[in-house]
Amino acid sequence: MEEEVIDSSFFSEDLEEKSQIDVQKTGFENSFNERQVGSIAIAIEPVSSKASLEVVLKMFDEQPDLTAVPIEKDDFVVGVVERDDLTRRSNSGFKLFGSKTCGEYVKECPFTLNCSDFIEKVAAKVNESAINIEIKHFIVLINNRSFYGIVSIAKMNKKLEELRAHDLEKAAAIQENMLKKNSETKSFPFDVCIWNKMANAVGGDYYIAKELSESRFLIGCFDVSGKNVSAALLTVTLGSIFSMISFMDTSKISTSKLVIMLDNYLKEIVPVGNFITGALCYVDYKNHTVEVFNCGHTNIFAFLRDENGKGRVATLTPSLPPFGMGAVSSAITEEKKGSYRMQIKPDLQIDLYSDGFTDMQNDDGIRFDEARTKSFFADLFKTEVSCACKAVEKAVSDWIGHSLLPDDITVVNIRF
Repeated sequence: MEEEVIDSSFFSEDLEEKSQIDVQKTGFENSFNERQVGSIAIAIEPVSSKASLEVVLKMFDEQPDLTAVPIEKDDFVVGVVERDDLTRRSNSGFKLFGSKTCGEYVKECPFTLNCSDFIEKVAAKVNESAINIEIKHFIVLINNRSFYGIVSIAKMNKKLEELRAHDLEKAAAIQENMLKKNSETKSFPFDVCIWNKMANAVGGDYYIAKELSESRFLIGCFDVSGKNVSAALLTVTLGSIFSMISFMDTSKISTSKLVIMLDNYLKEIVPVGNFITGALCYVDYKNHTVEVFNCGHTNIFAFLRDENGKGRVATLTPSLPPFGMGAVSSAITEEKKGSYRMQIKPDLQIDLYSDGFTDMQNDDGIRFDEARTKSFFADLFKTEVSCACKAVEKAVSDWIGHSLLPDDITVVNIRF
């Protein structure tokens, strides 16, 4: 069978969609970044306001992608004639006269944009004007002086959506990498299962499983008040704090001081009205003890088998205020509130979770609630460690069905 040699000529067909707009070259095409108005502005030669409307109608007929034409009056570009406006007029029975001038159909722009303007900063102002005066295009200047071109509000909004989507993708990747970095447990002498699902691209749940020093470990689950980007920024702050702790000598710092230090730092960062609930388990494997701090978080469950082999449960309710309010120190030092302490024994399990677990709803709008949550962890106590994460995944997927998550979910199962 004879082989056919394919040379470069076979690849000459250009499948890329090309705009059918007669765009003039300005020399500034590559001078703007994707966040600036200049990157999406179209450089079109303006038409005189005294020119016949036939000139614009012909441009629209010859350039199907062209949605507006800039109009010049007394050496200044004052506005645009829009294709949609002319189409709407003709569809309503209004007869367009080619002999009429473009100036009679021009929509004057209330203000101009500059090529260097950032889309995120001008989008709100542009959209507000679009609603008030029913205009879909704006004039764009170069260096706030000379005419450059026009920009479509629809194109601006589409670009804004793309930018935000890309930003969220990057933020999600940063958050995911940060969580992975602070939750490596392979070298731990006990088992830690962490399951997390964010309700949106980025979320306000944070977890940590970190070795502080030889035989000393810190496992935690946090829930930031608020949603999406604002909450995710605070989780990044938490990640930075715990990364910093890794470089500190914590051997002489008591666990209470560590918790107070975390609260005092967050007090300077968290906006007024926001807070961060947290559950922290400090494991001293050498002395076989675990100290648990519940700072305004959901109930923590500790499970242990008794002499008869039956499971017993201890519910560790919040004993300290949330982080970020600056109240943890006084609660510990003045009100003498503090942590729960227990001996590490074989089969001891400690379960931490965010309130997204209890708040998840099924297709009928029914919450998973506290009773089902406690029952789930009682069943998890009997599950093999290798199946723990799968059990959480199944519980969540079975309950929510086709419903959306109202909040982020984090579950941490610690087994000794």
